[in-house]
Amino acid sequence: MDKSESLAYATIAMNELGYNRAEIEKITNKMYEILERVPETDAEMKADEILYGTY
Repeated sequence: MDKSESLAYATIAMNELGYNRAEIEKITNKMYEILERVPETDAEMKADEILYGTY
C-alpha cells in the first residue's frame, strides 16, 4: 500500500469513528510526517511496541 492509500484509509476510519475535520487533518498531517521519517521496515515493529509493549 502506498502512502496516499494509507492516509486515505486512515481518513475514512477516523471519519467513521466520529473525528471532526480538524482532528482528521491534524492526525493525517502527523501521519505524513511519520511516513517520511520512519522507514517502512520499522513501522510495523514500532506499532506493535506501542500497542502490545513488544517487538
